[in-house]
Amino acid sequence: MHLNMRKTTHSMLEGAPLRHVLIFCSPLIVGNIFQQLYNTVNAAILGNHVGSEALAAIGVFNPINNLLIGLFTGISTGATVVVSQSFGAGDRQRLNQSILISLFLTLIGGVVTTFIGVLISRTLLGWIGTPDNIIGMAALYTRIMFMGLLPMFLFNILSGILRGIGDSFFPVVYLIISNLVNIGLLFLFVFGWGMGIDGAAWATVSAQTVAAILTLIHLIRKQRQYDINLKGQRLNWTLGKRIFAIGFPAGMQTSIFSIGFLLQQNLINSFGSTVIAAYSAVTRMDQFVMLPMNSFAIAITTFVGQNIGARKLTRAQQGIRETLWMSQCVTLVLAALIFMFGDNLMFLFTKDADVMRVGSEILRILSIGYVLVNTYVVLSGAVRGMGDSVAPLMASFTCNVVIRVSLAYTLVSIKRDYRMVFLSIAIAWTLCSVFVATYYRLGFWRRFLRFKTEEGVW
Repeated sequence: MHLNMRKTTHSMLEGAPLRHVLIFCSPLIVGNIFQQLYNTVNAAILGNHVGSEALAAIGVFNPINNLLIGLFTGISTGATVVVSQSFGAGDRQRLNQSILISLFLTLIGGVVTTFIGVLISRTLLGWIGTPDNIIGMAALYTRIMFMGLLPMFLFNILSGILRGIGDSFFPVVYLIISNLVNIGLLFLFVFGWGMGIDGAAWATVSAQTVAAILTLIHLIRKQRQYDINLKGQRLNWTLGKRIFAIGFPAGMQTSIFSIGFLLQQNLINSFGSTVIAAYSAVTRMDQFVMLPMNSFAIAITTFVGQNIGARKLTRAQQGIRETLWMSQCVTLVLAALIFMFGDNLMFLFTKDADVMRVGSEILRILSIGYVLVNTYVVLSGAVRGMGDSVAPLMASFTCNVVIRVSLAYTLVSIKRDYRMVFLSIAIAWTLCSVFVATYYRLGFWRRFLRFKTEEGVW
């Protein structure tokens, strides 16, 4: 069954490609800023009010958290691709079934992950060599954060569904509301009630639950506006497999960044709580620098997905080129700011002189890598929109796990210096970008297209 769904949602099939991407991307950037504020505000309050050990404790959990988020963000990406292609093709039944199966997969995965995570949280921290002076606080924070995984996963999948049909605005609205809830509860729990790291964790979990509930209510209430109808639909396992086939490699690609950091966390932990605390603050700023390119990647995934669904390959490629250049310009500006003002940024999280010095050195090394990794992030989003999420996954695994981790341990064994760990990250990012750029330029992604293109290539 086919219909015109262009009037109630954001169609990207006509007009200037970059204009569509920017309109779609702007709320994503705002939303990602507020998404990062969860952990950033927590880190700033704990680092300044509780101490550098609390800052280090939440930093230990960060790669574990990013690993899990990455996996389920991948399922969200799979949902975005299938939903956007269904939207572009005007297939209402497929669109409805894609939404339903996405929600079901998220519910099951979230419950299982939460249960396992709560049981093994302290064991995980032991595996990565968490120092004795912070493992108690880190375990408490980790257990509580695991309890908030389901609402976080649910919000991510709902946001992916809404993006697939062209709505990137309302998820941002609910994310802003939840951040305000998070900040309010942080001050209540930490300053008002005298709670420590557990207060920060409970504030975040509560706020994430608010975001999930508001977004779910929105989708249910706005079905007619979006021209969808979930009532009476059956679970379509064929679409579920399709979503998983795209989403799992995409999630693994994102998670591999975190797997690399997780494997390196043991190495970072070996340098003591000062380096751990500095790295904890750096990761908050790192996420802010990465968020524009990640937002452009999400936007180009939807743009390409819609245009591939409508069989407009040439238009899709034009959008990819323009988006890549725009993202690179934004990244260059942010990297320059990080390089020049790293000291001032570290001051937001701690007044410990040693932690500030170490963090500033790490930021300067990573700032070079940001410029190089942009190509990898954006082009990965583009080829995922075409249905190919395997090549970016293989590039990420090879560069961000095999090469980066082995290089980090090798360099540290040669020179016992924590800066060698972050130098290996910049090198790995460069190799990822070279691989994906070559892959895209040579056109290997064409085999994933399910139609005959304007150039006559299957």
